[in-house]
Amino acid sequence: MNLHLLWATLLGGLLGGLADWLFAGVLFHHRYLRYPEVWRSGNERPRIIAAQALSFVTAAAFVALAWKLHQTDMRGALKLAAMVWLIGPLPLLVGNAMFIKIDHLVTASHAAGWLAKLLLIAAAAAWLIG
Repeated sequence: MNLHLLWATLLGGLLGGLADWLFAGVLFHHRYLRYPEVWRSGNERPRIIAAQALSFVTAAAFVALAWKLHQTDMRGALKLAAMVWLIGPLPLLVGNAMFIKIDHLVTASHAAGWLAKLLLIAAAAAWLIG
């Protein structure tokens, strides 16, 4: 296995986790309380750890896709990240916001966070593979 793919996955997962922390944990955090009945109560630590671990799953899948599609140059990887965002997270988050009681700023922050996460993973992939 090409070690550059592994390093790109690890760096992308780390950067993606930081983007999640900023966009889902810091920005508009007070707006989560607008509809407290929507959120689970109790110890959040295990769920936060699991969610952060998913950043590495996202990074691994993106790195593999970019490598398979030969989109490992910076331009190609960033375009692929934007397309993945338009295909998956953006429609999902907007659709959820239509039916789930959630503050629109929280939805916007999550959508922007997904775009930032994918772009950071793409940049890591292009830097380490391309």
